[in-house]
Amino acid sequence: MPQQHMDDHSGQSAVQLHVPAARAPRDLTYDEKKAAEAAFRGEPFNPAWSAAAAVVYEGIVSAMCRMQVASLTDMEAVSVAEECLTR
Repeated sequence: MPQQHMDDHSGQSAVQLHVPAARAPRDLTYDEKKAAEAAFRGEPFNPAWSAAAAVVYEGIVSAMCRMQVASLTDMEAVSVAEECLTR
């Protein structure tokens, strides 16, 4: 977690953990857990799940897509580099 060095206006400094209220850790609800499992398995989203579950699902699917693109891009860069070295 990020730490911020804060001045409390008394001339003293304090180190405080800063966690935005929207990102505070919490347990997932039942449908959010089901949505997360479905996203990791590549299964479709169930429209009966809540809007919060949809956010979880879309976040995981989006992150997985970015990871796949990054890994493909890295592999292509390695292939191009190897090809250049063997010429």
